[in-house]
Amino acid sequence: MDRAKVAVFLVGLFGFATVAQGVGLASMVGFKPQLSLFFGSGLLITGVAVRTLHQDRYDEFALFRKRDFAFWAVAVGAVGYLVTVGYQFL
Repeated sequence: MDRAKVAVFLVGLFGFATVAQGVGLASMVGFKPQLSLFFGSGLLITGVAVRTLHQDRYDEFALFRKRDFAFWAVAVGAVGYLVTVGYQFL
């Protein structure tokens, strides 16, 4: 699988986890205006990733094909965040 596609997929999961974390926080403390940052940014990130995956346009993400460090930084960061957020719901 192309590294650009994997990176976009992981960023989409990151956005979805951000929305889920906002929902989890809202369920604990009630809705606060500050939580709109989680919802808004998560929806934006997920929307960009879904649009990119749907249109099959990875030209903007060619950096992940060229630079190993950029790909692994995104991969480790996104997977770490997903594990951390997932652990909070257990």
